[in-house]
Amino acid sequence: MTDEGLAPPSISEFGQMLARTAKDLGHRADFYKQAEIFSFCSAQVSARMIAEDVRHIALCPLTIALYTLPGQAGTVFLAYRAPDLASPAGDFARAMLRRIAARTLEHAGVGR
Repeated sequence: MTDEGLAPPSISEFGQMLARTAKDLGHRADFYKQAEIFSFCSAQVSARMIAEDVRHIALCPLTIALYTLPGQAGTVFLAYRAPDLASPAGDFARAMLRRIAARTLEHAGVGR
């Protein structure tokens, strides 16, 4: 992600949080074998979105999630939520997220 001029992301241990709270909140503890959410901001993306509408602050930070599922050893899933903006800033943000996702998959050896 440093290729995009981003600082290291903050990481949320999402799977651990769900497992830890399962007993108290009454939900399953085994949704994921492991799940992490990476949150990050891009000054380029943020400035473009905010220039279009200051309320786009709610679209920051951007996130990418990596997770594995019980019973599916060796498979890592990647998901992200792209800003739903029909605008140049939305296009710019979606393109950056696609590049980061592609590099992540490439680094993980997907397709080899």
